[in-house]
Amino acid sequence: MNNNFNILLNQAKKFPQNSGVYIFKDVNNNIIYIGKAKNLKSRIKSYFLKNSDLKSIKLTENAHHLEYIITKSELQAMLLEAELIKANQPKFNILLKDGQPFLYILFTNQIKITRNKKEPGAYFGPFLDKTETRKVYDFLIRTFKLKICNKKIENGCLDYHLGICSGSCRKDFDKNKYLERLNMAKESLAKGHKKFLIYLDKEIKKNSDLLNFEKAKELLEYKKAFNTIFNTLSEDYSYKKIAKSLTHKDIWVLDNNLQKLFIFTEINSVIKNKKIFDLTFNNNNLEYMQSYYSNFNANNIILVNFNIKNSDKNLLENFIQKYQNKNNKINILEPKSGHLFNLIKLAQIHAQELTKNQKSLSETLKNLLKLDKAPETIDCFDISHKQGSFMVGSCIRFKNGQPDPSNFRHFKIKTLTQQDDYAALQEIVARRYKDINELPDLVLIDGGKGQLSSINKILPDIQVASLAKREETVFSKNLPNGKKLNNKIHAHQVLIALRDYAHHFAISYHRKISSLK
Repeated sequence: MNNNFNILLNQAKKFPQNSGVYIFKDVNNNIIYIGKAKNLKSRIKSYFLKNSDLKSIKLTENAHHLEYIITKSELQAMLLEAELIKANQPKFNILLKDGQPFLYILFTNQIKITRNKKEPGAYFGPFLDKTETRKVYDFLIRTFKLKICNKKIENGCLDYHLGICSGSCRKDFDKNKYLERLNMAKESLAKGHKKFLIYLDKEIKKNSDLLNFEKAKELLEYKKAFNTIFNTLSEDYSYKKIAKSLTHKDIWVLDNNLQKLFIFTEINSVIKNKKIFDLTFNNNNLEYMQSYYSNFNANNIILVNFNIKNSDKNLLENFIQKYQNKNNKINILEPKSGHLFNLIKLAQIHAQELTKNQKSLSETLKNLLKLDKAPETIDCFDISHKQGSFMVGSCIRFKNGQPDPSNFRHFKIKTLTQQDDYAALQEIVARRYKDINELPDLVLIDGGKGQLSSINKILPDIQVASLAKREETVFSKNLPNGKKLNNKIHAHQVLIALRDYAHHFAISYHRKISSLK
């Protein structure tokens, strides 16, 4: 038990009974977890019960002190929680860290779509829906002729003649006019449709009064184009989008036996898997749903195969609607019969197939490598350098039978001045697992017996295997003499593909680093 447990408990007792957000911080004052509650006092005390779940135990072990923020309502607490998690990325809020960031439209000396706010410029967003954001972006590019190309063609590229490219490919490119158009595009987002038209009317009149008729005519053309395309977008975002959203559904399937939660999307009776959540650490279904919809677009109909209290259901529906700025009502349903119930049953069959395939692969790998436990999460490491210079490493993760890009990592080797592949591997593996919660079921190393031995020394309690390139021979603790892989067997193909991808990931990073020197 954390020596600080009683101090934390005393802090928890002082929490108010208001709705709000509670925050766990570590000894360095770093936020490690953010949660929300209808009753802060009641919720925070639940972490200190004798029969606490694994999540509560881990949090109290790692926490140094607690803080809270009072909100006017539970919905406001939920919205604030999502924003704070996005901003701080606490290590125990693993759900939201898996998601993709929101999209922004960025104006610098050109217009672009970005997922973060690292570059200086004027940002518009955040936007949740990638398709909608792309439409707005394409609309601005076409309307204001803002495309920048790197070609150098005397008479202009094809896009220039189609009226899309800014003409940066031509020798007579007028940068000032381009920047004027770029500013107008920015103004169109800053002011909104109606205000922007008023702005254009004023600019047209001003130029007409100054007898600058050519400029006034140019602005009038922009106004016409803006109106035409905006009206098209408006139509698309009204009945077409509503019709589409009503035919698309999200389906959540809970499998208590496997301790997994699946999210599927149904589009015109086709079921597509979106994500699988492991409930071992946290079995709060609503928290997973809130986390998912803080990152990904929701369809208006959400089906579940588990019971949700009406108060929680209404809260989540309101959260999604407000957080994603939905015009149509979000409906979370637990159907017991009819077409929607059949969709859930179909999704359950898909879930069973997914886990069957996953279990089959995991069990095959367990038998192949003579492991004690079937691996569901596999990390693969590789080192890249050029005669000992610019040494870098990579780690890729394969989870639940699928690549997990959010857990891919690059490393610069910091402790070595000369080539030592064993020591380099030890360094990046140790750095990758500073947090024990990040440990996988299996660590796969690009190399042979030597590499395997070096990693077994620092991860004695974790299953480790190595795969040598030339002979395609795999080694593990219980497979010391190795086994040659057969490229026609699926499980063998997976190991080879993992190793090769980690190798590619490391080489790409090495090239990037060395090119900067």
